[in-house]
Amino acid sequence: MKYKIIVFISYLLFSSIVNAATLEKILEKGFIEFAVYDNFPPFSYKGDDGKVKGVDVDLGKAIAEELGVQAGFRLFLADESVDDDLRNMVWKGHYLAGAPADVMLHVPYDPNFAQANDKVAFIQPYYKELLAFAINTYRIRSAKDLQVFIDEPIGAETASLSSEYLLGAYSGQLRENVKHYTTVSDAAKGMVDKEVSAVMASRSELEYSLGNYDHDFVITKLPTPGLSIDGWELGAGVKAESTKLAKKINSIIGGLKQSGKVEAIFKTYGLNYKEPSSSKMIIINE
Repeated sequence: MKYKIIVFISYLLFSSIVNAATLEKILEKGFIEFAVYDNFPPFSYKGDDGKVKGVDVDLGKAIAEELGVQAGFRLFLADESVDDDLRNMVWKGHYLAGAPADVMLHVPYDPNFAQANDKVAFIQPYYKELLAFAINTYRIRSAKDLQVFIDEPIGAETASLSSEYLLGAYSGQLRENVKHYTTVSDAAKGMVDKEVSAVMASRSELEYSLGNYDHDFVITKLPTPGLSIDGWELGAGVKAESTKLAKKINSIIGGLKQSGKVEAIFKTYGLNYKEPSSSKMIIINE
């Protein structure tokens, strides 16, 4: 009973602060808070100096500069689904994590996904992510398809789309040669240490993870039969009710893409920039 009372009191205290700031309030207080994923290089992570850095952090700072305010960042751990992350960080909040942030970055941009999350305004995407393969060309001189991994070991991050796909590809023929790692960076190091001949992951994580090594590796695309999604666009999300804020951020991101600022941020982290095809904002219940 005591635990229930504490939770109920926490809920009462929290329920009074669940609304993220409007554009007017952000400009008035001179501060905007961005929610970014924790321990997610090269997009958002703490450096050796303890400071938050990464592509999404630099993008947040650029947005704040355009608004004429200071930027703050809330690192959070991914929940079971992106829907949960949007609920906790954008439109409702969490009794432990607090009220929603003003903006969440690294949000999947997809009309069907937006329909299922109508309490979120989806800002135009700033990047298109692709699944790719890093291949040790010394171990594998040429790879036209994945059948080479029936005999050669390949790495993937545990519980990832890449892992799920590789385990089932070619009716499970690759399963015995799929080696799992905690992170893409660990998998990349595994390839450097010759534990595996290749790694499947998002192109940006592969480029960043291998950028610290001298190597004879190539990052490329390979046919992935049966995989319906091999790329996705990433944008930002704000509470659907914050229409003015959504439109302002949407305009700013569009301008940052056009000016080349977004591409320059990606290059800072050794990434090749892939511009998304979409340039519109999605608000289902506007």
